Order: sequence, then C-alpha cells, then structure tokens
Amino acid sequence: MFKILASEETDSVRPRVLTIKGRNVTFAKACGQVLDSTFVELCDTPLGAADYHQISNAFHTIIIREIPKMNLTNRSQTRRFITLVDTLYDQRNRVLFSAEVEPDELFSEGKGENLSTSDEARLLMDDLDVDDSAAIFSGEEEIFAFYRTLSRMAEMQSAAYWKSAGPDKK
Repeated sequence: MFKILASEETDSVRPRVLTIKGRNVTFAKACGQVLDSTFVELCDTPLGAADYHQISNAFHTIIIREIPKMNLTNRSQTRRFITLVDTLYDQRNRVLFSAEVEPDELFSEGKGENLSTSDEARLLMDDLDVDDSAAIFSGEEEIFAFYRTLSRMAEMQSAAYWKSAGPDKK
C-alpha cells in the first residue's frame, strides 16, 4: 500500500524529520504527505497529543505497522496509541493499521499496577501533557477508551471515512 500511496506524491521516499516543540522527531520512511511508520516510532517514544497533532498536520495518510497486543501493564504505550488514534480520527487523517493480532484481540484487560503514585504515572502525565491536578487514568477509563479506539479504527477503514479524509481535508 505504501508504494501505491507514495506513487501519488511528488516527493521521493526518504526519512523525514519533524521539529516539534524544539526537538526532532524522526521517521524512517515517508514520501510527501504519506508516512510509513511503526508502533515503536509513534507510541514507544515520549510523544503526546501536541506531537500527534503536528504529525497529523504533516501527513494526510499514515501507515502504522507492527501494533502489538496491549494491556494495562504497558499503560504508557496503550495511552499513547489511544491518543494517537483519537488525534488522527479528529483530524480526518487516512490511516492503515497492521497488527500482530486481530483488532478485537489488541487489548487485554490484564491487571496492571496502581499508577497513582508511581514513576510511570508521572512519566505518563508528562508524555500526555496532563497536569498534576488531573485524575490518573484508571484501568476502567483505559478499557473504555480502548474500546472507543477499536470502534474508531474500524470506522477509519471504511470507504466513507476514506472519501471524507486524506489529502482533500488539508
């Protein structure tokens, strides 16, 4: 799919660096406004909602490969993925997803630690630009958010969504 989408761009396939809030965010493979990325590039690095918004403005179509199965023990990556999908959906980006499991198996409700006072909680708040007065995401909130994300992912694959999103939305 990347080759097909890239053939419609007027650029060459190359790495792409975006400068967001004074720091460089590097992607290994892009062509014009089409990004071919991995889950690790987008969700296993310290990116938050503002970063995802800038990415959504730089690219009209984003391929996300190698999405792993997620659960409450890898909350940072799970929250980033939820935030990423929410942002791309709200900004009407075209997105292709490739995962190691079927969408309905992407999230396991396995028990995680209580994050209310952990270092991971503080890092998560920093990553998502949440201030200290905000409530930490509970497992129930994350489960609800992830099911909303699965619904959005399904909608984002529909012909109707693709017609209303992508290059023409910019």
